[in-house]
Amino acid sequence: MTSLQVADDEAWWTALGVTPTAEAVSGDEFVREVVYPVTGSRETVHVTWDVTDSSVRVRHRRGDVVVTDVHREMATLLTVAGVGETAEILLEYGSAGHSGRTRVRVTPEVLIEDTFLRS
Repeated sequence: MTSLQVADDEAWWTALGVTPTAEAVSGDEFVREVVYPVTGSRETVHVTWDVTDSSVRVRHRRGDVVVTDVHREMATLLTVAGVGETAEILLEYGSAGHSGRTRVRVTPEVLIEDTFLRS
């Protein structure tokens, strides 16, 4: 099984202005999270990952309502990028014969694309 590769804290800070921390709910030091408040709205994007289990969860909330909740096992890459006014989180995952990609644009507005294909 391929291990989960995660962008370093500096990359998160540079792209989103937030730094990963240990997940508050579990208290597990191997489970990390980022909560990104979408500017000018009541929306947040909450990303949680566990490198020991190669799992990633992405939740998009509008106020108290969960708009999207994506949970992926067998994740291989979790990274973040910012270009100009656009910032996004990229998740790649897969198993033998299949590969997937989840792209979460967080600025200027939240847009989530998820693709899972035979490879």
